[in-house]
Amino acid sequence: METTPDFLPYLPELLIDLWELGSSVEQIVEMVGQLKLPFAKAKVLDLGCGKGAVSITLAQKYGFRVTGIDACTPFLEEAIKKAKEFNSSHLCHFEFGDIREYTQQERDFDLVIYASLGNVLGDYKEIVKNLRNMVHPGGYMLIDDGFLKDDTKVEREGYEHYFQHDKVIQQLTSFGDKIINEMIVPDETIRSVNYGYLNVIKRRSKELLEKRPELKEAVSEYINNQEIECKILSKHVTGAVWLIQKNED
Repeated sequence: METTPDFLPYLPELLIDLWELGSSVEQIVEMVGQLKLPFAKAKVLDLGCGKGAVSITLAQKYGFRVTGIDACTPFLEEAIKKAKEFNSSHLCHFEFGDIREYTQQERDFDLVIYASLGNVLGDYKEIVKNLRNMVHPGGYMLIDDGFLKDDTKVEREGYEHYFQHDKVIQQLTSFGDKIINEMIVPDETIRSVNYGYLNVIKRRSKELLEKRPELKEAVSEYINNQEIECKILSKHVTGAVWLIQKNED
């Protein structure tokens, strides 16, 4: 979803058919379900919630009370509509906000989710540092991202936080927290999802250009960047979901 500020207003139209927006929803739901958090009592925070796919699915399946934070108003509006559609409005609260600011104040959630947000909060050590503010001692942090397949460093903005698996694990546990589950996402799944999204975006871009031909250069640049992202992720990054328990000290 990387783009220039000027092009941001057009993203919702290009992504109108996509609900999950890159998050590994099935894997997240499965992993969270293994925690056996108390139904109707557990408080969950979904940072960068997008259109609410993770939030609503967890609320609907487990009865959790979920707070979703995002800085894209059209996405939040769609999340609110989806919550109503799935009869989960009473469990889901969606709020406009910058997660970089939101995570600076201590919270008391049982679980915080950071899914498909890249290095918005920094490298993995910084990400965990921020997430720890959001949960009580003994609470959980779930990160949906990945690690480098080999020693090749990706020289591209937005990939600075990617390292080999051992270094990523070291950063994730920098504060003495425990990784209680790690789920590797198959390469074929990542490839299928990414290129599936790309095809949907290309189709919608043609419709956008029929209405706004002056955006041809900006749309072409966005599509080209998405193609590059798909190639890099397929070649260099292994997808993974980590569930981390904050230490109680």
